[in-house]
Amino acid sequence: MNQIALQIATPYVTFEQYATLSGIPFNTVREMAKTGRLPLRPKDRPKEKPLINMLALTREAMEQKY
Repeated sequence: MNQIALQIATPYVTFEQYATLSGIPFNTVREMAKTGRLPLRPKDRPKEKPLINMLALTREAMEQKY
C-alpha cells in the first residue's frame, strides 16, 4: 500500500481565502457552501464567519477513485 504525506497550512479557511486558493469566484464559493458542496465548520455563535473545513475536503479528495 502506498502512503501519502500531506501538509495542510491551516485546517479552516474563509470563503475569501478558499476563492483565492482554488481560483473559484467568491460568489460561487458562497453558493457551493450554501448548497452543501463545501464542508463548513459548525459555528458556535450565529454571527461568526463561516469557515471551510480543508481537512474534510482533503479526506474527500483522497477517497475519490480516479
